[in-house]
Amino acid sequence: MSLRTAVAHRNLLYLLSLKELRTRYRKSILGWAWSLLNPISQVVIYSFVFLTVFKATPPVGDPSGLKIFPLYFLTGLLPFQFFSISVTTAIGAVDSNASLIKKVPFPHEHLVYSVVVAQGVTFLIELAVLVVALLLFGSMVLPWIPLMIPLMALMALFTTGVALALAAMNVFFNDVNYLWGIVAQVLFFATPIIYDPEVIDNSVVQAVTNWGPTGSFIRASHNILYDNRFPSAERWLHLVVVSVAVFALGTWIFGKLSPRFAEEL
Repeated sequence: MSLRTAVAHRNLLYLLSLKELRTRYRKSILGWAWSLLNPISQVVIYSFVFLTVFKATPPVGDPSGLKIFPLYFLTGLLPFQFFSISVTTAIGAVDSNASLIKKVPFPHEHLVYSVVVAQGVTFLIELAVLVVALLLFGSMVLPWIPLMIPLMALMALFTTGVALALAAMNVFFNDVNYLWGIVAQVLFFATPIIYDPEVIDNSVVQAVTNWGPTGSFIRASHNILYDNRFPSAERWLHLVVVSVAVFALGTWIFGKLSPRFAEEL
């Protein structure tokens, strides 16, 4: 099971991804608007807490000079939500398609791939709105947008690896779904989305938030979109190694467990 499988069955992947997109906001009055309202509501809440209650100073973009907390927050929140929502949805992808798995032989990993692809489409829409907001506030972000392509490709690889592993394990242990809910909350605050890790005094904690897998992705996103600069070579190397390793591990775990899905479901 690999990316080669996804390419070989790309029509199936397309249909599953389309189904995921169509059913995501079915019977919803606002529909796709919810994908924008959710992050906007979080921006309002955290901006009030950090700027009004705690009187915090927004990080200054280097060298962009931006000093706008909502934009700093969004440049970290949107990539993180791509990761967290993809994994949260994918964990139940195998369970929720039990009847299909029992009746039709097909690459089961496509159920996970389709979730990541669908969430990727949502992220692109959100990113387009964010870029418009950055431009309105004077950011020279356009020349830096191409760097988001390799960054999000690596994040998609990393996200898929995590999702594959957890989706496979959840078939046998339903606790995985509940445990992930706790882990996702911890990751949100352990990842430098609403703060700059440079302000942390403890060097160990600073290193963990700065170089943890999700933290490294968010720091790179901040560099590109908020700072308007190239992430360091060390950052790129770290992201490549982690993404490939996690994807390989997730693929291996899924491959080992998937032959037993039909009998377990």
